[in-house]
Amino acid sequence: FASRICTSCYLHCQSSYRPTMPTSKSDYIVTASQSYISRSANILVALAPNLHSKGKSVIQKNVTIHGEFGAPIHIGRYVYIDEDVEIVPSVIPTSSDPLLTTSSSSGSGGVGSKIIPQPPTENEKALPVIIGSHTKIGNNCTIHSIAIGSCVRIGSNCRIYPRSKIHDCCIIENDSVIPPDMVISPFSRVRGNPARIVGSLPECSGGEFVEDCVQEYTRFVRELGE
Repeated sequence: FASRICTSCYLHCQSSYRPTMPTSKSDYIVTASQSYISRSANILVALAPNLHSKGKSVIQKNVTIHGEFGAPIHIGRYVYIDEDVEIVPSVIPTSSDPLLTTSSSSGSGGVGSKIIPQPPTENEKALPVIIGSHTKIGNNCTIHSIAIGSCVRIGSNCRIYPRSKIHDCCIIENDSVIPPDMVISPFSRVRGNPARIVGSLPECSGGEFVEDCVQEYTRFVRELGE
């Protein structure tokens, strides 16, 4: 049974949507596009930088972004990534030949088990990762998704498995586990392990999510004394 929910009420009752506030400006690197990246974050890159941000986003401490896989990672505007989040590109074989050696990072393990990030072998390639604008990712999440849309809320302690895709204006509740290859349609509310769609969001959600992210970023900057 899919029920509709008031977006504002949901956001106010979920603690995962109250981002960590900064302690000191010296704890962050401020980019030219006015993004704030914690000095304790691990941005792993290959020979050429693979992380692309549209700006005015916040990446908190102990966030790990695996740019060393060689695939571009695109982060939209007004994105908030909370503490202890790991973003890992999905890895797929370059051939359907079963005799070719591949890594174990493609999501073949049981749903709920942790995938140990491994860069692609010579017989594999990493897929780009896209995170849309005005999206928040709660603390202690592992993200292997190929695409997370704009105006998405991901709660704390979620695992998003490889090749999955989350469309715009969705809420992924705390502790949800999205299986490999799952596609979540726009305006969905999702929970569970394995995750399933349990409700829908009103069409006004997008506007509320945009306003919420802009306000949170403004509050974050103000807390730093900017």
